[in-house]
Amino acid sequence: MAVPKTNTGAPIPLVVDYQDPDGIWWNLSDISMSKGWVCSAIAGIEGLAVAMQSIPLLDGTALPLTYLPATGTIGLAILVGRGADNDEFAYYRNLDAVVRAFYNRRNQQPAPGALRVTRPDGSQRIIAVYTTSGLNTPEVGLNDMTLFSIALSTLDPYWSDYGNDNNLHFPILFGNNGILPITFPSPGIAFNPSQESGSFKLTNWGDGQCFPNWVFTGPGTPTVHNTTSNRSFAFTQAIPAGQQVQVTTKPGATSCQNITTGTNWWQYLNPHDMFPLMAGDNLVTISVTGATAATAVDVSYTNRWLRA
Repeated sequence: MAVPKTNTGAPIPLVVDYQDPDGIWWNLSDISMSKGWVCSAIAGIEGLAVAMQSIPLLDGTALPLTYLPATGTIGLAILVGRGADNDEFAYYRNLDAVVRAFYNRRNQQPAPGALRVTRPDGSQRIIAVYTTSGLNTPEVGLNDMTLFSIALSTLDPYWSDYGNDNNLHFPILFGNNGILPITFPSPGIAFNPSQESGSFKLTNWGDGQCFPNWVFTGPGTPTVHNTTSNRSFAFTQAIPAGQQVQVTTKPGATSCQNITTGTNWWQYLNPHDMFPLMAGDNLVTISVTGATAATAVDVSYTNRWLRA
């Protein structure tokens, strides 16, 4: 794919934005510094930090045990000046505002910011960040210019698509003379009433694992199997007609909740394998015992990436 260019023929550069814990977006790529600040350098967005564990063997080699993504650090150099009005008092207000924006604590609790990168093709990726150093040691130019060297910690090592979620709805369709494997955006999962199962393909367009959010509309007792990774989760309790149960697979926030009644349904899952979607195509099979034409499955997920 050709790199987009400006009307001068130059490649369109990356655009860096930051959302502070109060929800305010900061354009860090305004080289005119009309507001009084600009990101003069950025590092740590080019790839994924990894952690590896191994055990030594008697012959001097080692046996790898784990190879996992690790939390990383993004370095930002933020140049703060007077802004377009060239006002000395505005300069000090800008210093206060930048320190407040990158101070990730609100209401006595940790409060993340978000760093967003717009790539030359217009796509955007975002990651949650916490400032861990740099707000207390700026290089100060008296009454004129300050350079902050800020370190941002990324507790989730993956970047996520911004404004580009995959939201799919699969009603259960009967009367199709057998099980018909389909690929979205076909209108539904083709179920045979005697077997009540169907297959479809979910594509993870990113290069990192992503974790879908499932919503099942009853009636029926669903089982979901990712045949690509050979992992599955299943209900042991039928979902009543008209009720919806949501399964969240994100690590650290896994849950199974009847969102109609507000009750916890975790005990009605066995196995509890909240599988991710692998990079690329994932062939997923759903079987629903006791399904009717009112039964439906909704799934949403956000592509995740190893770099910005």
